[in-house]
Amino acid sequence: MAQQSETGSPLTTQLARMLGARRTARLRRLMRQTGLPPEVLLDLAIEMLDLASRKLSPEPIHRTAVGLGAARWRNVSPEERSKAMRKAAQARWGSHRESNEGRNR
Repeated sequence: MAQQSETGSPLTTQLARMLGARRTARLRRLMRQTGLPPEVLLDLAIEMLDLASRKLSPEPIHRTAVGLGAARWRNVSPEERSKAMRKAAQARWGSHRESNEGRNR
């Protein structure tokens, strides 16, 4: 049994029961205001949710970046890790010192 809305598109009682009273009333109000059938309004709502979810969830490369950093050191002993980090820090500070000395001349 389908109920005809003012736009001429049926909103079935089964759909209305599944949506609940508040959502059905909101859907009927939107159908009345826009003149669009319920299928189009639901498609638009799903499309908007899809766009919003894509903006909210980061791309896979960003999610796994921390995991990739951890994987780099997985089979390296703590001593070798410390040695490599110390070398990197010294190289960084060495280049920083050289750039400051160049400015002081």
